[in-house]
Amino acid sequence: MKRCIWFAVFCAALLTTTAAFSSKGAPRMQNEALSVREMEKKGWRLTFRDEFNGRKLDQTKWSDSYWYGRTHGNNELQYYAPDGYELKNGILRLKAEKRRYEGHDYTSGMISSHGKFVQKYGYFEIRAKFPKGKGYWPAFWLLPADVRKWPPEIDVLEILGHEPNKVYMTLHWRDEAGRHRQKGGSWVGPDFSADFHVFAIEWKRGEIIWYVDGVERFRVNENVPDEPMYLIANLAVGGDWPGAPDASTVFPGYMDIDYIRVYSRASSP
Repeated sequence: MKRCIWFAVFCAALLTTTAAFSSKGAPRMQNEALSVREMEKKGWRLTFRDEFNGRKLDQTKWSDSYWYGRTHGNNELQYYAPDGYELKNGILRLKAEKRRYEGHDYTSGMISSHGKFVQKYGYFEIRAKFPKGKGYWPAFWLLPADVRKWPPEIDVLEILGHEPNKVYMTLHWRDEAGRHRQKGGSWVGPDFSADFHVFAIEWKRGEIIWYVDGVERFRVNENVPDEPMYLIANLAVGGDWPGAPDASTVFPGYMDIDYIRVYSRASSP
């Protein structure tokens, strides 16, 4: 996702609300990740987690807006409202609604760990499902702790609502001339709006590997960031890439997040 934050700042139908929330008591499926204990056995050390089991968003881990405000570039249409999310049954639900609010025609939800958690290298993982419909643009991505610069950016996942079975994975950087560059891949899989799936990256010196449900789907081994980065999960509406919602788009739309976990190598200093 070409999330030009520095430049932006300075220059069919879905299930009902109750039914769509899942229970964490369900049996493990293939689209669930390894447990924390299993990851530790593989040499990883848990450094950050949110299972979203509380009644309120954990303010020690997340903000519900960007560090600079509640709107963004890319010609996105939403305003990230303070009530753009809810927690229930261990699920964080980011909800996009068609309503007039603060000069915008749509509201939605997001979370950001800016100023609360950053990490260089490691394993970054989310288990989530996404809305289906023209104009929806959910994402899980990393930005540099130094907010004066963009890129780098690592997009763990982006999904366009009109292509609910396709996930995009992208790295952004600047070349020696200062020009924005990017390298990305995509993978066509199941309908990611129908059930939860696990998306992750393994980020290490000189390489990033993307995984979907534990299977490698893309990798890059050049122009890899080597600085701490923070986390963002958001549900955008409209924008240059997905386009605006149309008459077929069902509102509200939801990005449901089961958990977000981050690990570092146990041998790391």
